[in-house]
Amino acid sequence: MRSPKDMGIIQIDITNACPHTCSNCTRFCGHHRKPFFMDFNTFKQAVDSLQDFPNMVGIIGGEPTLHPEFEKFVNYLRDSRIGANKRYKIFREPVKDMLKYIFTCLQCSNGKLGLWSSLNEGYYKHFEVINDSFPTQFLNDHDNTCLHQALLMPRKELGIPDDEWIKKRDACWVQNTWSATITPKGAFFCEVAGALDMLFDGPGGWKIEPNWWKRDVKDFWDQLPWCELCSGCLDVPQRISNDERDDMTPEIFETLKRMGSPKIKRGKYVVHDPKTFDKSRYHTFTGNNDYMAAAGNIRTSQRNRNYYPKDFVQAPFAVVRSIPKDKSVKDWVIVTDDNARAQEIYSVLKDMIINPGCLFVTEGALVFNVRAHSLREFFDAAKELPEDFWNCYPSDKITEINI
Repeated sequence: MRSPKDMGIIQIDITNACPHTCSNCTRFCGHHRKPFFMDFNTFKQAVDSLQDFPNMVGIIGGEPTLHPEFEKFVNYLRDSRIGANKRYKIFREPVKDMLKYIFTCLQCSNGKLGLWSSLNEGYYKHFEVINDSFPTQFLNDHDNTCLHQALLMPRKELGIPDDEWIKKRDACWVQNTWSATITPKGAFFCEVAGALDMLFDGPGGWKIEPNWWKRDVKDFWDQLPWCELCSGCLDVPQRISNDERDDMTPEIFETLKRMGSPKIKRGKYVVHDPKTFDKSRYHTFTGNNDYMAAAGNIRTSQRNRNYYPKDFVQAPFAVVRSIPKDKSVKDWVIVTDDNARAQEIYSVLKDMIINPGCLFVTEGALVFNVRAHSLREFFDAAKELPEDFWNCYPSDKITEINI
């Protein structure tokens, strides 16, 4: 087992709300009758407690972009970890191949900040602040064949003796390759332990205070009971994530049924009989990316249109200043007097991933998004843009493109 001080990442779980209910989810999404949303004071306390942590601090869920204060959280985390007003310069050019971009530009191994997201609508909504803030992004839309290992098959129900159990527990791939975490209920030595505490209404974790993460393994005794409920280290079934069914033992099933789990009510489970369970048929994961390797590391595809432009409208130069007063304009604006040129630009950009925070300059036209932070004050107040509105953008967010 590892102390959090030896981990490359410590997570902050800001919500367990999620658009997915994946099989064997590490946050047990779909079983909660009501998701949690961490309050800002707890988040601030969490970030401040990690001030001296030398490695990456991540924001995770559920789907973290669904949090109603996501942008406020990200701004505080970024300013605290890398300095006020500092921004990363990611997605400044249009991108055709998102999967390639993930592996070439978003897998910074020594970044101070990380985001875990399923690339849903929330990612697009917060696209600009995400790519100003996170040089490391672990993205997986789950529209693939990645495997999730069963977590709700406790060793005592399976009849695994103490001597075998302790060896497996201490070699657990989750605790040894993933992360400690902070939830609204405290800090935990393992992210699955934190999720189990939330699911089963446990006593909570350690107090969120400076240096909590310096605890040694010998100090984990008060949280180790969660390992007794977790099968992450055991030889148990693995299931394609979008199958949505959870593998579990009878006692866990009965407990979740009594709790009123929505996922149990929907029949999204497979109960394994310990009397006939054959562990020799399975083998636990060992590495931090085994579940994605099973899917060929395919983290997204063009089938996922969540992060593509939603809409384009054309605005002649003579009327562009009044756009903030037009509440029907929700996304991208192509500023040109030439209808044919607008159509040409649209035909190219509609299939590109483009940053709503950028102003794109091309022959005879400007392309901008009404949600750009640089223009927020004008759209919030529904007042006219200045004649030279392009000067509202920082220079690194003005991009020349050839179309």
